[in-house]
Amino acid sequence: MTSYVKRVGDLTDEDGFVDCTYATEASTDSAFDPVTKPSHYAGHTGIDCKSAMESMLGTEAYVSHMQACAFKYIWRWRDKNGIEDLKKARECIGNMIRAIEGDGDE
Repeated sequence: MTSYVKRVGDLTDEDGFVDCTYATEASTDSAFDPVTKPSHYAGHTGIDCKSAMESMLGTEAYVSHMQACAFKYIWRWRDKNGIEDLKKARECIGNMIRAIEGDGDE
């Protein structure tokens, strides 16, 4: 198993078989949150979009992307989603900090 798979999310069970349970919009999983973990970012495999993006882009580009997203949410908060957009900006900044600090996964 590659470190890529372990970093993004291991889709195999203990016997080495791929877990084919899919996350859907209709999922009743309470782990989804519109600010920190929107269900539409889970993908059909359940791999979190942000984790896959950081793995694909590398930390520096991922942090730059999160910075741009935080800016976007701060820019529009009064005209679009109000406090929810400020929370999303805070989440983006938290993602930046976790990526820079390594989140203890290395």
